[in-house]
Amino acid sequence: MRRANPEQMAKWLAWRERHGWSFPETSRRCGQPAWKLRWWHRRFQRTRAAESPGGAFLAVELTDTVPSAPAALEVTTPSGHRVSVPAGFDPEHLRRVLEALEHRC
Repeated sequence: MRRANPEQMAKWLAWRERHGWSFPETSRRCGQPAWKLRWWHRRFQRTRAAESPGGAFLAVELTDTVPSAPAALEVTTPSGHRVSVPAGFDPEHLRRVLEALEHRC
């Protein structure tokens, strides 16, 4: 049996996602066993999870504030969104905003 090409497996799995196919349906269309497609799917998920900074340490840069200005906080998400948070913000509301930004459709 020939080894699977990671690029080809990624292509088939992308087709699966795009068309909403099950693993058995994708297997019928590409000729690869469903177990192998599932294995590659999990492998790609683990790779993405390891590369994402979600659970990693994120550096926080502190800057000098202007004494007359109210204290504010600026948050930059891993995907590049910037949110300026005023003093006295509601942390639960900020959490919902950040989740919405990171889980776009």
